[in-house]
Amino acid sequence: MIERKESIAPRLDKEARRQRMALPPQPVLERSAAERLRDFAETAIPFSPEQAMAEASRCLLCPGAPCAAHCLLSNDIPGAMWLISQGDFLGAAALYRQTSPMPEICSRICPQQSLCEGACVLGKSGTPIALGRLERFVADYERAHDGHTVVDAPDTGFRVAVIGSGPAGIAAADWLRRAGHAVTIYEALPEPGGLLVYGIPTFKLDKRVVREKLDHLRARGVTLICNVHVGRDVPFEAVRQQHDAVFIGTGANVDATARIDGISLPGVLQATPFLIQANLPPALWPASLPPGPPPVGRQITVFGGGDTAMDCVRSALRLQQRAGYPLNVTCVYRRTEEEMPGNRHDRQLAREEGGQFLFLAAPTRFLPDQDGRLRAVECIRMRLGEPDDSGRRRPVPIEGSEFTLETDLAVLALGYWADPRLGEAIPGLQTHDNGLITVDPETGQTSVPGVFAGGDNVTGPDLVGRAAAAGIRAARAIDAYLQTRR
Repeated sequence: MIERKESIAPRLDKEARRQRMALPPQPVLERSAAERLRDFAETAIPFSPEQAMAEASRCLLCPGAPCAAHCLLSNDIPGAMWLISQGDFLGAAALYRQTSPMPEICSRICPQQSLCEGACVLGKSGTPIALGRLERFVADYERAHDGHTVVDAPDTGFRVAVIGSGPAGIAAADWLRRAGHAVTIYEALPEPGGLLVYGIPTFKLDKRVVREKLDHLRARGVTLICNVHVGRDVPFEAVRQQHDAVFIGTGANVDATARIDGISLPGVLQATPFLIQANLPPALWPASLPPGPPPVGRQITVFGGGDTAMDCVRSALRLQQRAGYPLNVTCVYRRTEEEMPGNRHDRQLAREEGGQFLFLAAPTRFLPDQDGRLRAVECIRMRLGEPDDSGRRRPVPIEGSEFTLETDLAVLALGYWADPRLGEAIPGLQTHDNGLITVDPETGQTSVPGVFAGGDNVTGPDLVGRAAAAGIRAARAIDAYLQTRR
């Protein structure tokens, strides 16, 4: 969490608060399921200026600002609501950018229902303010009318390498440029953006939004180098010697696997390759993916319960719609829906689009047809036992309850691990738990002097906002480190 500052919002008296509580909420709309299944365009329907002003006018401008306290980037949300209600959209966007490197992105993919909106006092007895849609509105308004309002300090002469161009890397690069440092971003994939491009479907985050953010970094002097895997294509030490400090924001992008018979059969896919092929043109695919159209089947089964599983379900439904198949996509999860870690709203959208759910079941083996391709998956029923380390009740197999699901495409969305090869490529870098980097939690400093890290390669898979906050903290620590070298 980034340190909070005092809000610029005025204090309201009791009568003004009472009047605002009586204002009706504005409808938060999505395109119909039938319409959105026809393409991969974003689902949400943006507010109009009039709707944005009306919705922001409902904000009580709470002095304690519980919404801001639950924002991972400590945005001045009451201040932004006040400016929006007055029609000062550019002022609100500039206020967000004081604390957030990417409001146009966070507003689209942060789970506001469990963060800022979940803390809104109006939600206790009614409808909370649509804070995510309002942040998105002003960020998009700024992009359309005025460009980004960020002023960078004069050049310091220091050079910083950022390894990885996902949320943590973008945030670190943004803040380092604000401090006046020269920044070079190294990205292993053909297109910069990391998770934002290669992991999050276009119907949640239009790739043009990410590209515009990256173009803005380029316009401010940031150099982006793609198709370069530091530690494999170039030695880490060569990068370190060319820069005064390094930030590692490589994320956790290795698909978790499981020991299941038949997992290597054609027709059994990991989540990341499936999402890449479904959501990106072949020119942007990494060389490891086979050429050809994205995989699609008449019966598709997705295993997992997080956000990635829902992304796979919704992508699969669109592929079936495009291919002219009946919609037949089932998400299998080993616990109940109550224990699912993913965003509830995404599950609602998946159901509206035709996704089906099978709870308390887990795969035991994948079964081939006569040609050696996947034809079915054997599953076993589960029951919930005692809580595990996560606090959720542990799934326990029910002996003798095996059953078979016919399927010709299975997608495994079982989670992600950090890449352990990076730690092996950097002498002296301390890691733990199969590749997670050990850092000082306040600064992101690793065990190697001048080398910092943050995001999912430190915490494991987490929220984009939390990765961005880690990138900012590390950038500030890098700036302080560089000041000692003058």
